Amino acid sequence: MPVTPQQIQNAKLVQDAAAQDLTPTIRLVAGPGTGKSFVIEGRVYWLLSAQNIPPENIIAVSFTRAAAKDLKDRIYSHCLRNNQGNVTDVRVSTLHSLALYILRQTGNLNLYPTDPTIMDDWELSAVFDAEFSKTVNNNPTRCSEIRRDHEAFWSTGLWNPPNLPAINNPITQQERNAFNGFYIPRTQTYSCVLPGEIVRTCVTQIQSGLINPVDVLGVEHLIVDEVQDLNPCDFEFINALIQSGVNVFISGDDDQSVYSFRYAFPQGIQNFTVQYPASANHVLNDCFRCTSSVLNAALQVIATYPAANRIPKNLTSVYLASAPVNNGFTQSNIFNSPVQEARYIASSCQALINGGLQPKEIMILISNRRAQLNALTAALDALNIGYDANQRDDFKDSNHGRFLQCILRLMENTNDYVAHRILLGTPRGIGLTTCKNITDKVIANNINYRNLFYNPLPAGVFVARELSAINKLIGTIAIIQQWNIADTINVRANDIDNLILNNFAQSEVTGWRAFIQGLPLDMTLDELKDYIQTDSQEEKDNILKKVNERLNPNPQNAVAPPLADKIRIMSFHSSKGLSAKVVFIPGLEESIFPNKFAQQIPGLILENARLFYVAITRAKASCILSYTRYRQLFGQNTAMTPSRFCAATGTVFAQQNNPTLTAAEVQTIMTSIANL
Repeated sequence: MPVTPQQIQNAKLVQDAAAQDLTPTIRLVAGPGTGKSFVIEGRVYWLLSAQNIPPENIIAVSFTRAAAKDLKDRIYSHCLRNNQGNVTDVRVSTLHSLALYILRQTGNLNLYPTDPTIMDDWELSAVFDAEFSKTVNNNPTRCSEIRRDHEAFWSTGLWNPPNLPAINNPITQQERNAFNGFYIPRTQTYSCVLPGEIVRTCVTQIQSGLINPVDVLGVEHLIVDEVQDLNPCDFEFINALIQSGVNVFISGDDDQSVYSFRYAFPQGIQNFTVQYPASANHVLNDCFRCTSSVLNAALQVIATYPAANRIPKNLTSVYLASAPVNNGFTQSNIFNSPVQEARYIASSCQALINGGLQPKEIMILISNRRAQLNALTAALDALNIGYDANQRDDFKDSNHGRFLQCILRLMENTNDYVAHRILLGTPRGIGLTTCKNITDKVIANNINYRNLFYNPLPAGVFVARELSAINKLIGTIAIIQQWNIADTINVRANDIDNLILNNFAQSEVTGWRAFIQGLPLDMTLDELKDYIQTDSQEEKDNILKKVNERLNPNPQNAVAPPLADKIRIMSFHSSKGLSAKVVFIPGLEESIFPNKFAQQIPGLILENARLFYVAITRAKASCILSYTRYRQLFGQNTAMTPSRFCAATGTVFAQQNNPTLTAAEVQTIMTSIANL
């Protein structure tokens, strides 16, 4: 065992001290690979087993649905392995879901026809902003700015907060009034809410004395993971619970705060022990993920671009003292062009795979998909190397992809009003104006939107084009009512072909077939829905893993296809929470990373440094960085400037003239991997 038993024991003592702290407010600062998840799992188990806390009085939350689901799986698995069966009554969710639950329990959702859905980015753009634009006769870009103005207020409690992306023309009060006039009846008609609105509504009700969250939740212990990703309103919610006597345990890392576009701010975790001076403070410093050379490059970046009031840490790779010592392998390359860079990466991947490394243990992280992806995929294709570039997202956000998602959503919940609106408006030949006019008439004539598709239509309200669109959806609903969410892809693939063909064209059928290529045909439609809807590659992998475990409970008698063993290509943000044994990070050039927008804003430069830190620390054994001297920009061969973050890594960049990693370099990497 390269990591010594003594190292493991020392780390466990620190982790257990955090997990078993009885202080009412606790902050756990945990860098990448230091065992934060172990602490949270251990804390829930300890509260249940040693403190006899009723499981329904424990709540754990994380930032995204995917992260919350992963957290739930970890907590439940750990406790069940240790014979703590009542763990399944512990609630694990997002903060949004928790706020929704409070509002539902207190009757505050009764103003909607049914439980509202939270609109995602695509729905906000394609439905909300688009209809708002038509209503106020303004361009969609301006309408999205007006909406984000409100979301910024909901998230921060301030109009025009400092971290709101700058716009040329400030939002006027007249525009805010127009938004409210559109937003209130529209969200009621579609039974939906906008991001940030739910937590703000809940906080307002709490601060007004209209809701006692502790009474509603019955909560005694709240555990908050990834706290650096929360916004000021989220912290107001947490503060309200603390003031009501709830024991609060927060965990995260200000060095990994990378979601300012969602109004997250590292000051929340930084100031926690200032706001609550009696808090216990625990810091995990032993990194079990990254070898020393990898971690040192990341730490140099953070040291060069530290955020104000950064929490002091002494993060150290355990492999510095492992037996044998494992320094890992880092390399910093200069190439003449993106094509040369991509070919080197592809050839190096091939050499590593030939050396025994599984493709899924290689990750290529890119900061600009448009500028970088084509050269990389072309080089990998030329060598017949399989990769997953998360291109299924292209299907997810296509009209026919959204159409299919909403079919699956309706099969699970026929009261999903937004799904009805998307099914109405995405088919070919049905335009935005038709959909908007239908909704305007629903509002003007006091009609329930969902009832359009299930009850007889009122006479004299809708014109021929509108009736045609409504009847088309009625026909679709009649077809899917014969299906079951437990049906498999294999059973319904042809039916889905026909339904897509009836609403689109053969090219969309081809796109759907390409999307499911490689997925298990015995995957249920419910599993397919979850797979399509998640933005997290980690969650996609977990879904496929569970499908294959369900189909093949006995690995000795394998019948289900194994998970695709492919190289992963993804964005820096998408890689958060993941890791690989070898990570390539190309395209480290000014205007690519950081991009031109971030170059103008000092705070975004600091956040980009944190994002780069996150990217580097995805690597366990080896991280290979690179930039190119020239790149085609706007049709011209342009001389590029190395990213300011290159020098910050403390590594030495050198012209790479080899076409691939050398045999000796591959051996060094494979030896490092063997000693992890």
